[in-house]
Amino acid sequence: MNASDDDVLSQLAPLIQVRPQVEQHCLFGPGWSAPHRREAPGWAPFHIVMAGGARVHLPDTGRTLTLTAGDVLLLPHGAAHTVHSPGPGPGAHAPAATTLHSHDNGVVTVRRTSNLEDAPALELICGRFAFERVADNPLLALLPDAVHLKGGAQRLARLVEVMREEVAEPRPGGRAVTTDLARALFTLILRGHLEDHGAGTEAAGLLARPATARVVAALVRDPARAWILDDLAATAHLSRASLVRAFRAADAPAPLAFLAQVRMALAVRHLVTEGLSLAETAARIGYESESAFSRAFKRHYHAAPGDYRDAART
Repeated sequence: MNASDDDVLSQLAPLIQVRPQVEQHCLFGPGWSAPHRREAPGWAPFHIVMAGGARVHLPDTGRTLTLTAGDVLLLPHGAAHTVHSPGPGPGAHAPAATTLHSHDNGVVTVRRTSNLEDAPALELICGRFAFERVADNPLLALLPDAVHLKGGAQRLARLVEVMREEVAEPRPGGRAVTTDLARALFTLILRGHLEDHGAGTEAAGLLARPATARVVAALVRDPARAWILDDLAATAHLSRASLVRAFRAADAPAPLAFLAQVRMALAVRHLVTEGLSLAETAARIGYESESAFSRAFKRHYHAAPGDYRDAART
């Protein structure tokens, strides 16, 4: 993704108004587990592995992610999860007598297990992003439940190393510095996700191409508009046929079919995360009636909106 007038990431990032909080510097010995509840709407936890390794289990989906030094994990929709430090053997846990000690160093809370050896089995920097005006930031709905960036990118590595220095060696202004670094980290996470998955996922593939990214940006800004193919082609600065070919090249559905998918993704966020009514959700994503919305939702998810919402909340 090259810097140019078509730098859509710079246009899209401000749509997600984010307030970072760098909260913890964690030093865990072998076999330690740290459970995290589902966050309230608008909060997204992140973990940066500075040393060692971790397994992160997501009970809602049954997935377990393996993180190594330099990796960054963002959970855009606040998923419940448990972080495990590596144990001394398969299935091993920390000794029962292991305790967790915490203190505030003026920048973050330092959490340290009592079974540390010469070096921690897992060193993490943890925090959360608070997304302001969640209902007006539908771009969030296009992000997956977990964004896992693998270490190795030099710019990302330099940024997190500076962040580590600020939290491990507190100096005046450290809290403000880490907050600003975390704001930059969020944009790097978005960039890395697009670059890593541009050819592998529909939304990311479209965002990785300037012409189709302009279309996605327009759709997430105004999903309720009565879009037609001519409008989308004009937004992309392409002919209608060229736009359809560009979507096909990104392994995405046709433009108007993709619009329907975006609306359905937003519908789930409005119904489940934000607790909006069916009528409010229908109006926000461009359906003239609740009944038309319910029919479209059932075709897409094979469940009525109310039933889907109730099942997601149990």
